[in-house]
Amino acid sequence: MEMPQEIEVWYIIPAIRKQLAFAMKDLGLNQTEIAKRMGITKSAINQYLNSKRAKDIVFSDKVKLEVSNSASKIKTPMDTIREIQYLITVAKKENVTCQVHMLMDKNLTSKCDICFVPGEH
Repeated sequence: MEMPQEIEVWYIIPAIRKQLAFAMKDLGLNQTEIAKRMGITKSAINQYLNSKRAKDIVFSDKVKLEVSNSASKIKTPMDTIREIQYLITVAKKENVTCQVHMLMDKNLTSKCDICFVPGEH
């Protein structure tokens, strides 16, 4: 069984990066500039934009809206880190971690409270 943090590292963060790449492209930025601002390679951006990475996660409209808002704030790799940290928080509130975890581990049920303190989920 994977830890929630592993779900974030292997699935959620790449999916956020993918959504950011699309949002920044929609702002008129080219792949080189997106890569520079995000602090990752141009080939990684290319793979995100061609759905070769992070293709299995679908975010709620709320998360997508927040990603779009964040994309316009990103000018440097440090901005990217700040915005991804914020977007992980949004994704947690939208139960993305739980949804992905249940997809990965069929033994989990919708009433699972492993990742969260009961009453806070």
